[in-house]
Amino acid sequence: MTFNELQKNYWQKDAAAAKLAIDSDMLIREVRRNKEAFESSIFWRDFREAGGSLVIAVFFLYQGMKFNLWSLYLPALAGIFVGVFMIVDRVIQKKKLPKPSDSLAGCIRISLAQVEHQIWLLRNVLWWYLLPFAIGIALFWGHIAWQVRNDSGTGLMFIGGCFVGLIFLYTGIYYLNQYAVRKGLIPRKEELEAMLKSITNDNKAM
Repeated sequence: MTFNELQKNYWQKDAAAAKLAIDSDMLIREVRRNKEAFESSIFWRDFREAGGSLVIAVFFLYQGMKFNLWSLYLPALAGIFVGVFMIVDRVIQKKKLPKPSDSLAGCIRISLAQVEHQIWLLRNVLWWYLLPFAIGIALFWGHIAWQVRNDSGTGLMFIGGCFVGLIFLYTGIYYLNQYAVRKGLIPRKEELEAMLKSITNDNKAM
């Protein structure tokens, strides 16, 4: 091999290495941007949900005290439970996340852990979010139905209609959350897993 050929090969390898470094830096920045955007959207969603739940709790507590109606405290307790659950969950998950890293693999692992937890939350939304409110509201309506049992059937029919409406509403909310898991979170999880696997294999090959 002549000197010119050696020099040409050297410059090709050097250019390829420089391109790989640039692409890696760009990929890290892109992954970080996506991670920060995802974290921001989750934070504001949790802020709205937890804040709204606590506002609902205060409203029902006030109405319960105002009308001296103990059954109004039940949906208030549900609101407190959901709000506190979301706050505590954020604190616990923040501690469980992999330690921050400047590496591309580190950023991906953090994003993957966040996505997996969101999948778990939405798949179990019935137990920690919908069911507490449903129980509180159902017991409140049941208490009202018991109080008006000797009155005309109009009140009982209205409460029965509310129960049916609540079932349809909660069914819709549940399936919307499962749709968000299938169409948004699972594809994101698969992309991150594929990216992490590719990086791990590349590191082993090197």
